[in-house]
Amino acid sequence: MNRNTNSMQLTEPLDTLLADVAIRVQLSRSDYDRAVGRYNTINEWIEREDSVLKDRVQLFYPQGSMAVGATIASKLRTDEFDIDIAAQLDLPSHISANFPLDLLFNAIKGKPGSRYYNMTKRRTRCVTIDYSDDMHIDVTPLIRRPGTHERESWLFHDRPEDPTEPSRKIVANPYGFAEWFRANTPPDQDFADVFESRAADFELSILAERADSEPVQPQEPPFRKSKAVIVLQLLKRWRNVQYDARPGRRPPSILIAKLVADAANHTERLSEELLLQAKHILCEFQRWHNAGQPICIANPVCEKDILTDRWPETLKDQYVFIRDLEHLVEQVEVLVKGVDLGKMREVMAGLFGETPTMDAFRAFGERVGDQIKTGESRHLHGAGRLIVPAGLSGAAPRNSRKTRKHTFYGEKEPI
Repeated sequence: MNRNTNSMQLTEPLDTLLADVAIRVQLSRSDYDRAVGRYNTINEWIEREDSVLKDRVQLFYPQGSMAVGATIASKLRTDEFDIDIAAQLDLPSHISANFPLDLLFNAIKGKPGSRYYNMTKRRTRCVTIDYSDDMHIDVTPLIRRPGTHERESWLFHDRPEDPTEPSRKIVANPYGFAEWFRANTPPDQDFADVFESRAADFELSILAERADSEPVQPQEPPFRKSKAVIVLQLLKRWRNVQYDARPGRRPPSILIAKLVADAANHTERLSEELLLQAKHILCEFQRWHNAGQPICIANPVCEKDILTDRWPETLKDQYVFIRDLEHLVEQVEVLVKGVDLGKMREVMAGLFGETPTMDAFRAFGERVGDQIKTGESRHLHGAGRLIVPAGLSGAAPRNSRKTRKHTFYGEKEPI
């Protein structure tokens, strides 16, 4: 495909608006920089002189959504972000499951009055640091399994508040999964350029609204995103909308990521990628459900690492999600076939939530309105189609609101 064709991939209103919704729910560049700084600080803190884990941290690296560039807000009404980090510890593998979790908890919490003392919580598989600005960092202790694939490890499951639930060690390789995912979802350079340009312009517009801030030129973007990664963000947002008021667990992000990577790189447009991925995930779930089995998907680089070990708990849980997927496919088909902008807004708000959708449509309407006035854009009757120039890839202003060994992604540590 030539560059000119690629540069037009976001000139369809639907594709433009889907990208803009993804931009509004993803980890911003400023939040990303904050996460990098906290990552380095936590690493240094765990290895401080009086830490119970002094000289016991072998590796410290991002995992999960942060490792593949697909972090989004975990809540619908607030921009809360969960950042996942793995801490590979130099501990004997035969220790009980509670020991690494308790040790890591004590290392991070520290003494009364220390920086994380009132921010640290011990979870079933990780230790969480809650920041006042709605960022949560989950640090998972791992112990390397000797003689196995790179960074294959034990992770630990222990719930002290429920003595009836057995503690256990679980084989996992989050690093290997992230490497596999990135290899299977490489970004198209031209598409990535357009998306990153939109994201950068959007963030500059937010800075411009703040009286005490001046826009600055963005640094080199942390991720070069493919259509598949953007669709993964949209699918996670859609899942969060469906499960916002439901009790119990949600379908795990890593499961959705695995299925997305399996079907990536077969479309030209963002909306087509969304429809393809929704259909693919639905078919996979239906296949398992028709066989009377809960879906069971393993890490492609570690067959003992079961990505579905905690969800679905029952076939009923699975059926509920299948119905959600069926509705998703129906709604995306409506969008792809063509509707006017009013219907498009209604459908997308139902799928991805009111706030990011309305914000994206408001900015889009202002931008296109200005371009129609100047003759840069024109309307095609029917299906809400607009002929817009490639320059529409720019985002419009928004009217709303120590690690020496290991760095976050090989970048320089922040000063």
